[in-house]
Amino acid sequence: MTEHTTGAPPRLAGELVADPASVELTASIAGHVARVANAPLTEADTEAARKLLLDNFIVSLWGATRPWTREIAQWTRRFAGTGASPVLGTDWLADPSIAALVHGTAAHSYELDDTHDETLSHPGAAIIPAALAVAAATDAPQAGLLRALAAGYEAMALLGASAGGMETVHRGFHPTSVFGSFDAATACICLHARQRGEAVTRDLLIAAWGHALSQACGAMQFSAEPGGGEVKRVHAGYGARNGVLAAEFAHLPAVTAPRRVAEGAYGLAALFGGPLRHVAPAQRLQIHNISFKPYACCRLFHSTIDALREVTDGFTTPPEAIERITLSGPRLIADQHMLPRPRGSMAAQYSAPFIVGATLAYGPQRYDAYGDEHMDDAAILAIADKLRFEPSEELTRTYYPHRFATGVRLRLADGSERYAMVADSMGTPRKPLTTEQILAKGLGLEGGGTALGERLLQGIRDGSQGGRALAQLLARSLR
Repeated sequence: MTEHTTGAPPRLAGELVADPASVELTASIAGHVARVANAPLTEADTEAARKLLLDNFIVSLWGATRPWTREIAQWTRRFAGTGASPVLGTDWLADPSIAALVHGTAAHSYELDDTHDETLSHPGAAIIPAALAVAAATDAPQAGLLRALAAGYEAMALLGASAGGMETVHRGFHPTSVFGSFDAATACICLHARQRGEAVTRDLLIAAWGHALSQACGAMQFSAEPGGGEVKRVHAGYGARNGVLAAEFAHLPAVTAPRRVAEGAYGLAALFGGPLRHVAPAQRLQIHNISFKPYACCRLFHSTIDALREVTDGFTTPPEAIERITLSGPRLIADQHMLPRPRGSMAAQYSAPFIVGATLAYGPQRYDAYGDEHMDDAAILAIADKLRFEPSEELTRTYYPHRFATGVRLRLADGSERYAMVADSMGTPRKPLTTEQILAKGLGLEGGGTALGERLLQGIRDGSQGGRALAQLLARSLR
């Protein structure tokens, strides 16, 4: 059976730019982002931004318990006292760039952070840590913080769409790290302007983006090896830290930066993506077009998990009754996601065979199934070995990169077959998670659970709680 849906998410990217030298795409995007930054948010916008904050806070608390985040947090001790921003997982304050690095790493540390599908990026893991760190240092009011977040999401979406998220991945770069520097820089520029009592200008945004272009980083090599992939967690931290620095350097008149960031001969598209595309803002802000992740694995396979739910009658089909599982989707899966024996949690969360095995062995929301102690789990590996992949040009052409569709065909031991295709998985804008479902993501937190989530939600919904109070609320939740 096939999932039938109506309508489609808004697409930002349009036709290819025939002559990039003849357009001023960066200036056009900056003009739009400046307008967003200088306008008050609607009630619906405010609620959407707060929902993103809540999800990020819960996900970051999960990620802060991971060993790689803890090590980086302890590494920052040398910067203690250099600023007024709380460093997640510690009892000290530091420069905003340092706090953003740790928080960004934590947010991206367990494959639970939000996703912008068209750009294949995780914007919140870069934007929110950078913005919160600067908001804490400047004691920005909550309204200013939320407005900065909205502008940051717009910048990442439009600049990323102009370069092409899928092409960026095929070129070997991680969109979250590459595009994250731009969205984080945007949010920080907005907060600096608020502190100075000034409007956000197009030129100041372009200056910050010029610095972000030279800082963009993040190689996809982590996806090609069975181990050594935990550096991927730090990619969002790099984007957050780089954005803080780019915004600060934009205020240094002697440290000039290029202006043709998107369309330049060595600009974002030419260096990291594919052919430059015309982009136009959607009718609603991009904070309304973000996917939330209920499952702790690569966003590409959330539709696979939902399809597995359908073909196994809600995961009630015994694994031993399954003879073969055939997954269909874009060729990218064969290139980067068919590692049969991952040797670390990052590789496991990126491996289609392991994801399918963990899901059918333990259920879709057992986050600990991707821990190192499960790398040799016989129940998971027995199912993983039954998976085969068939590239589908039809699914790729119809859905990617705007929707992450995959198909699952199950062949049972009795010879019968079942099929399901899911284009819009749980958590996408067309099947959004409720606030209660986001709160449930924190159930595995030691000493946390829904009570902790409710405290975070209460603080976020209290408009009198500014950036400093919210940063302290998050930091203290780990102590």
